[in-house]
Amino acid sequence: MIKLSIIIPTHNRAKCAIETVASILELLEDVQVVVCDSSDEDFLSHHFLGESFASKVKYVRTAKSISVVDNFNLGLRSADGEYLVFLGDDDFVSREIMDVVNWASEHAVDSVKFNFPALYYWRDFYHATRGDVYSGTLHVGEYTGSVSLYDAKKSVVPALNNFGGGVFGMPRAYAGMISSSLAKKIVDKHGALFGGVSPDIYSSFLISIESEKCVLVDYPVIVPGASGLSTTGQSNSGAHYGKLRENPHISAFQNLVWDKKIPEFYSVPTVWSYSLLKALEKVQENNPKFQGTPNFGRLFLKCFIYFPSSSSETKYALCEAFRSFGRVRVVSQLMVAVGSEFYWGMSRIVTRLKSRYIKKSISVIDALDTSLDGSRALKKYLHEHPVKLKLPSL
Repeated sequence: MIKLSIIIPTHNRAKCAIETVASILELLEDVQVVVCDSSDEDFLSHHFLGESFASKVKYVRTAKSISVVDNFNLGLRSADGEYLVFLGDDDFVSREIMDVVNWASEHAVDSVKFNFPALYYWRDFYHATRGDVYSGTLHVGEYTGSVSLYDAKKSVVPALNNFGGGVFGMPRAYAGMISSSLAKKIVDKHGALFGGVSPDIYSSFLISIESEKCVLVDYPVIVPGASGLSTTGQSNSGAHYGKLRENPHISAFQNLVWDKKIPEFYSVPTVWSYSLLKALEKVQENNPKFQGTPNFGRLFLKCFIYFPSSSSETKYALCEAFRSFGRVRVVSQLMVAVGSEFYWGMSRIVTRLKSRYIKKSISVIDALDTSLDGSRALKKYLHEHPVKLKLPSL
């Protein structure tokens, strides 16, 4: 059986996908790369269907109108590995990923959460306030090399409390690792690993609930990338907001029924909260006794503060939440959320001020145009760095 499948769903970013696949194949031998391509035009098949790639790359050409969630689920069905890693087409991995796979297999680990001490910014990455200062750079921070047991089930609490705030500490399939047996367990029980409109958030919640043995790895095994067309890139350039049904990401979801309790506009918090809510509902559908309630007040406050031009949509969703949960409960959540959001904002300011005076050990390697360049630079860095990956006996 193939030990590791790295699944790369891609859409209209052929250059990124080609470089990222090349970086994986240059590092790893016993790996299957699954490329699920839903691009408007086919710029990839002639790269991946030749003899040189036939044994290691499974290229799947999908329908143009397929949603990102369907593309991820197709990638899952197409993979043959004992362990699965879903990777963005602008991300890359270090060669130590195979050490983690072999160790996880020996110790019956079904999910692996990674810290991300290394981040890569493509040449076309542009920051909303700092311009191209990050362009073409690899940033590597401090890490311990440690691997430790991790309580996946407790990790859902911060995500529910800060509704719409992100994955937080939940283990992931995207930029994480799960066993194929865990994926099958989730599909058999819940119908699909990926759902909602954000495959990352939805799957992370199900993985957290169903994982029986999870570990946390503090080492640059997976390196998230940010390109100009990525979600990170769009968010940092200020382009990640607008009408829900007009967004190309959402329009691919045919017959989408939006939850009335979530403000109906396109933004990071609304997309994340909708997807987390759908995952929670799926878990409670199979286990009515499961305790867990999202903090809608935190979501509404985010929407009122950061997206004031969509206040009418937020007010409508707020009224729906009143009808579902009661006015007192939601208003109480909103009042508490004011303090929580203020504390969060102040902590960010303090962190930025500290960074000016307390210098962290962050290495920046520049002149790196693509993920292949970044992968080669990281390989050299890790070889020379004294901190190595420490895989314990559990």
